[in-house]
Amino acid sequence: MKRLQHVELLRCFEESDLIPFTRHFSVRPIRCTLSRRLACALLPLLLSAMAIVMAMVTMMASSAPAHGAPATSPAKKILHVTQLSIHPGPLDPAQLNSIFGANIIENIMEPMLQYDYLARPLKLVPLTLREMPEIQEEGRVYICRLKPGILFADDLAFNGKPRELIAKDYAYSFQRMFDPKLVSTQFFMVDGKIAGANGLRDLASQSGRFDVDSPIKGLRVLDRYTLRIELTEPDLNFLHVLAQQNLAAIAREVVERHGAEISTHPVGTGPFRLKAWQAGSVMTLERNANFREEIYPAYGGDDPISKQIAAQFAHRRIPMVDEIDLKFSTDSQPTWLSFLSGDTDVLNNIPVFFRPSAIPGGKLAPGLVKQGIRVQHYDFPSVWSFMFNMRDPIVGGSKPAQVALRRAIGLAIDNRAAIDIAMYGGGVLANGLVPPGVPGHDANFRPDSNMLDLARARALLDTYGYIDRDGDGWREDPAGKPLVIEVLTQSEPRFVPWDELYARAFASIGIRTVFSKEHGQERYKRMLLGKYQTGLDSWNMDFPDGEDFYVIVWGKTVGLTNTAQFINAEFDVLFEQSRKLLDSPERSALYRKMDRILFTQMPLIPHLFLRRSAVTQPWLLGYVPHPVHSEPWKYLDIDMATRPALR
Repeated sequence: MKRLQHVELLRCFEESDLIPFTRHFSVRPIRCTLSRRLACALLPLLLSAMAIVMAMVTMMASSAPAHGAPATSPAKKILHVTQLSIHPGPLDPAQLNSIFGANIIENIMEPMLQYDYLARPLKLVPLTLREMPEIQEEGRVYICRLKPGILFADDLAFNGKPRELIAKDYAYSFQRMFDPKLVSTQFFMVDGKIAGANGLRDLASQSGRFDVDSPIKGLRVLDRYTLRIELTEPDLNFLHVLAQQNLAAIAREVVERHGAEISTHPVGTGPFRLKAWQAGSVMTLERNANFREEIYPAYGGDDPISKQIAAQFAHRRIPMVDEIDLKFSTDSQPTWLSFLSGDTDVLNNIPVFFRPSAIPGGKLAPGLVKQGIRVQHYDFPSVWSFMFNMRDPIVGGSKPAQVALRRAIGLAIDNRAAIDIAMYGGGVLANGLVPPGVPGHDANFRPDSNMLDLARARALLDTYGYIDRDGDGWREDPAGKPLVIEVLTQSEPRFVPWDELYARAFASIGIRTVFSKEHGQERYKRMLLGKYQTGLDSWNMDFPDGEDFYVIVWGKTVGLTNTAQFINAEFDVLFEQSRKLLDSPERSALYRKMDRILFTQMPLIPHLFLRRSAVTQPWLLGYVPHPVHSEPWKYLDIDMATRPALR
């Protein structure tokens, strides 16, 4: 069905109060001539008629062989997916800067380790290694032994010859992370950790040339398949670093052949290879013909679904689909409609506008149940926060009046409304930076500086000189100048409720606001560069540990992950001490001290921890939501007998 017909139907539903949340869509309203009562009466008949017509179209398409093709020719298994982004960013591990890019890279390129697809709690397992790394000197040295015979996907850089993955490729991939010209938000993962590597980076910063052939003490190739990694100090969390997409193996010949185009030309050893890419629209991945024999994970988690999947796919070779059809969209409406029409196979999260109709009361709507659609609810380790640019002269700084302004804003924002209205129930209140289920989370920690309290907020502003001097209803700053604060949010329609939430919050305490809107990647770039005043941001987990969340306010990650531009000497000392410890009461005590600094200085206001609801079509097999591997395409299969022909 064409998009316009869908929009007309949704507008009729809106007039009947059945889908009131469509008011947020950025589409032109279409006048519906039906009365609300008549629309309600005709709605079931209309839906039934649509279902019958679509079923007839599906049957006709399924029964008729393609023109010029034998009726018995096997159809390709094509997985149809969508990303709610306009661009995934660079598909180069050393320049990785978005979760969308990471999701694609992990299906094309491979780090040494991965998280088991089905095991819960999360478990690290070898990916390109023969076994888990040998740990020496209490976590300061890691010996990594590769599986022989792993091949890269074919590329012109290899001159038509098979190219085997060797230890030198991983050493080269690590080295590229230290090239100051290659900017990755994930650099903090290796910054200061590899013996001798930061010295090479410093020389390159001074000379303007990164010498990739210069030896690094911490990266020694012992033989064709063995790499010795030496750290500057023991770090037992380093195993998690070896599972990150920014350290996936890349061949030097490919980088040198494609030069500046390497960010759009990923070549790896993974299950898929890039076939075509129309920027901002669609990307196609195809099965990597050189991919080794890899078998489906043998053991499931404790839950019935993963146990069933492990048994169902035991001994199956992966990947099981032939192609990935990936579409990009910044609008959740066509994304959801594409899923409802069967043109998308899986959504790892129901778009927020559609949660009330898709999962009323947390249960899948009867109409979707009847279609065989499945839903899986899960906590996704992500924190959404309101950020302050600590370098801004108005909202930043550490003077008492500046701190009071941030704390007042924190007391004016209704985080419960953020969950109920802006996210339609897709979250839980944040009591810090570390989400539930991640080592370092403390369910008993109860800050009060991000809880709605307008009386306290107004009193704070009055006390520190932010008052309405001219009686127009808006406050001036302590110097008597109009107090106007810029709020940076994303331009996609699904963020409109956030704009409304912030506008109400600031108005409730007499502060004017000006909104600035950018698409996701551009918004993030502005925040990293400190070219904003306040704004909405989120952080998704890279590896399952509290360290991965506190890193977003570590002074050394300004320009990388620290969008608040927050530098606090006491906090940094505590964080660096905590990085040397595994999860323990001693580390938890350090984390609570860090929390108290954060909730006193308020460089950010944690809103919520994300709660997702994934939906899959009845013909999609093997899907289990994963807290790290969000797009596990190599583990998915399609029942071609059940799947209708795509319209």
